[in-house]
Order: sequence, then C-alpha cells, then structure tokens
Amino acid sequence: MEFPIATKNSFQNFGLYHKEPYDFAVFSWQSQRNQVSGYYCIYRFVTAAFYLSNVVFCLTTSKHLDYWFIYLSHIGLLLQTLHLLISAAVPIQFLLISQKDSLNNSNLTFLVRFSWFLYNVTNLLSFGISGVFWTGLSVIEREPKNTDFLIHGINSIVTLCDIFISKRPCRILHFHHSLAVFLPYVTFSIIYWAAGGRRENGIPAIYPVLNWDNLTLTIPFVLAGLTVGVFLGHALVWALHLLRDRVLITCTTKDELVDKGHFQIQSNPGFVPDWILS
Repeated sequence: MEFPIATKNSFQNFGLYHKEPYDFAVFSWQSQRNQVSGYYCIYRFVTAAFYLSNVVFCLTTSKHLDYWFIYLSHIGLLLQTLHLLISAAVPIQFLLISQKDSLNNSNLTFLVRFSWFLYNVTNLLSFGISGVFWTGLSVIEREPKNTDFLIHGINSIVTLCDIFISKRPCRILHFHHSLAVFLPYVTFSIIYWAAGGRRENGIPAIYPVLNWDNLTLTIPFVLAGLTVGVFLGHALVWALHLLRDRVLITCTTKDELVDKGHFQIQSNPGFVPDWILS
C-alpha cells in the first residue's frame, strides 16, 4: 500500500530522517556541505572539553555529593556533556568513512541519530532549566551557590551559540523527544518523595514546584509543563533555527529566486535552509 507523499513526509519529519548527513558535521555558514572542516572539529572538541571540565569542577566542589544526582539541573549538565562529546565524535566518524556516497537519508549512522536525539533533548532542557532557575521558581528555599551560573547559565549560552554555529536541523515534530527525560524525572520525583527522600537541607520536595505534599500547585504545573510547556519550548528552539537560516540567507546570498516554492541560492549553492529540506 502506497502512502500519499504528504503522509510520508510527516512520518519522516516525526522520525530521525534527514537528506543531508553532513549537516551534522559542518558549520551553518559552510558552503561546501559535504566536507568536514578541521576548524569545526576543533570547535567541537574544545566545547566538549570545556563542558567535561565543568562537570568535574561541579562534582569535586559539591558539599553534598550524595544528593547531587537528584536534581534535574545536574542531570541536564550530564546529558549536555554527553551530547557535546558525541557531537565531537560525529565529524570524526564522517572523516573515517571512505565512501561519502554511502551517507544518505536511508542509512544515517546510529551515532548521528543518537546525537540528533540528544540535541533535541538538551536544547529544550537547557533553556527550561535556565528559565525556571533564574525566575526564582527553583531557588526559593536555597542559598546561592558559586556553581549556579556554571550549571544554570552556561548551558543556555552554549545551546544558543551551537544553534547558530552548527548546521544541525530541527523539526517541529521532534518536541516529543524531551519527554524521554521529563517523564522519567517526574516519575523519579514521585518515587523519591513517597520513599521519604529528602534534600540535603531536610526538605522533602526536590524543587518547590515538585512538592507532592502540595498537589494543588504541583499537578497543574507538571501537566502544563509536560503538554503546553514542552511544545512551546521546542517551538521556540525551532524558531531559532528558522531565524538562523533566514540570517544566513540574507548574509550569504545576493539573489533570491522563487521557483515552485523553492529558493534557488545563486551565490552560495551549497546552502539550503532546513525548512526546505523538511
């Protein structure tokens, strides 16, 4: 049975499919899309090394290491570090593949797909952690720490920079990827509370907004966050990718022609915006 083209495209946009594998290993402004840049590899390794050192510093300076892993912000730090490490491995894998023609939409490597999944997860997670933290919703009952900016500030800065520096695609239908982290963490917070778990200061709630003793606050916050919040947050990330493509089109092209709904890039033929490929 043959599905309509629109239906096939919807399934592909919902999954981890992409027509240009090298978009995961090049700069956003790079005209030669099928060539890994040495500068890009350096950027990836420096970013991964910086974040790895950030994790080591936060762990070694923590005064309550036994409670360190119960916080979503710390889990987000670890996930973003894993994402950056794998992102550094992707261009190296491409360099080791001898036949470039073997890289196409039908056989994206597992490393690329997993890297794309982590990219979708950590983008929203970083902005969410920073937004909730700096609006004060998670620090009402705690004293400021010298690692607050390293954990709740650097994450969003690195994410925002990476969106505009890399050529990685973003699909609006990938909003559900973040639920792979948020749903298990909400479940963990319930189990931790039911088992009598406490924070280092003796408070039963890991975060004030996840206080399961106060269901009138927690349930609406969790339901709104897992439904409307996740979608709107991912839509913001998706919009940033569209802005990136629009800025690059404006900066790298002299003439922009429309032909059957597609843009023909004359001065930079190697560049095609994500929303055209989807």
